[in-house]
Amino acid sequence: MKQRSFSEPGCIGCEAHLVYGPSRYCAGFKNKKRRKAFRKSDPAYKAPKWCPKRKEPCEYRIYSYADARAAVMARMFEEDSIGDKDIVFPSAFRYRLRAEGKTGLSPKAFYEQANAEDASSLLSDENIQTGDVVEIDTGLGQFFFYCVTMRDFRPAFFDVRRIQTGKIDDTEVS
Repeated sequence: MKQRSFSEPGCIGCEAHLVYGPSRYCAGFKNKKRRKAFRKSDPAYKAPKWCPKRKEPCEYRIYSYADARAAVMARMFEEDSIGDKDIVFPSAFRYRLRAEGKTGLSPKAFYEQANAEDASSLLSDENIQTGDVVEIDTGLGQFFFYCVTMRDFRPAFFDVRRIQTGKIDDTEVS
């Protein structure tokens, strides 16, 4: 298994990050009038633990093929085949949201557990199948993983804006 780093974006590009001279403030809290000053002990480039955008625990979403036809088309054209590539590019327009919930796993912990030999159930009561895309949302960033096999998850580029809306058919996709 190749070592991966899953770095979250920092405060520099955030619209709530304010800089007045040498002082930095965060205006991302629900009470718009209140700003919180960064302390000297807060990291300079990463988001601090108290960041209002950070989600504790992280959220997960599982995207599956929209229907049996989309699964067959993906396998027929082999657009989603990956071979030995490190990063996968699944076609988002073939997918729909199947499940979502909260997990205590960070993106790195999910990746390590998913690719471990003794991988037990990663996400409680969720049946992840081959071809599914799992999203781990930390609030600061979204991380996507494509399920090649049950013990082979790879980082993926996935455009959530292009997924199909509606409910997934209850038909078995294989």
